[in-house]
Order: sequence, then structure tokens, then C-alpha cells
Amino acid sequence: MKTTLGFTLTEMVVTTTILSIIVAFAIPAFHHLLASWESNQTIRILTMNIQKAKIDAQIYHKNVIICPSEDLESCHNDWNTGFISFIDSNKNRQRDNDETLLFASALNHKYGSLSYRAFGSSPRYVIFQQENGLPFASNGSFIYCSNSLDDHSKLVIGRMGHPRFEKTPTC
Repeated sequence: MKTTLGFTLTEMVVTTTILSIIVAFAIPAFHHLLASWESNQTIRILTMNIQKAKIDAQIYHKNVIICPSEDLESCHNDWNTGFISFIDSNKNRQRDNDETLLFASALNHKYGSLSYRAFGSSPRYVIFQQENGLPFASNGSFIYCSNSLDDHSKLVIGRMGHPRFEKTPTC
């Protein structure tokens, strides 16, 4: 008796249909997972670098600035591509060639956007004072607005320079 190997057309159609249904449910869940991961990762990176900048200001006894950067070398306007921290020796709030770069973090967000809001300060940078490592001016907040409806996050920097994480329902 001759046996043939393979699948019948009916088996292939049923298998393809079941696989299509599973993929249809999995793709949005995977997208939500990636958006949630990006939100959490952004807040984690910011928290670590804010704490490091505060400590660096105290160690070096110089103003330390965190600012958005597109090229990870100098300050720009967009927080979504990345940010840098440097010792601002001449207090001009811009990184000059002779000023030490303390860290650079590339972000390249795909599932949301990051902004910084503060009272009495430019939204372009966060300054930690040389005398005590405290933030210059008043409280500020990094706000991550996710493209999905429920993954918005806020990182508040208090007057003492301690970052505090909050989930926020809206942006």
C-alpha cells in the first residue's frame, strides 16, 4: 500500500485560520508589551542618571547639567532622541569642548514621547548646583506620554533632588 506524506488542503486551511486568529490577538498584546517596556525603561534610565548627576555635582563641586541631545555631544531641544550630562564649568548652560561629559543616553522612542516641564526654569535642562547637589529652581517633571492610552508616566524631581515616579492617567 502506498502512503503519501503531506497535508490535505482542508488541514492547511484549518491550520492557517487558527494561526491567523492567534496572531491577530498576539500582535496588539506584543505592541502593548513593547510600549510598557519603553515607558518603564525610560523612567529607570532617567532615575539613575538624575541620581548620578546629583552625586557628581557634590563630588566635583561644579554645576552639573542634564540636557536633551540629538548627537549625544551637545544640548538640543528634543528629549526623545537622548540626553547628556556634563560639568558646566563656566555656567553658560551649554557644553563646551573643554567640559567633561559625564554620561550620554540614547533613547529613540518608538511608542511615546518624553518632555520636561518645570516652573521658573527652561525646559531644556536640569541643573544640579555645585554647592549642595540640589536642583536649581523649583520642582520639575519628566513626562512620558505613551501612544497607548494607559502607559503614561511622570518622574517628578523634588526640591531635594529626589526623583519620584508617578503613573498619570493623561498627558
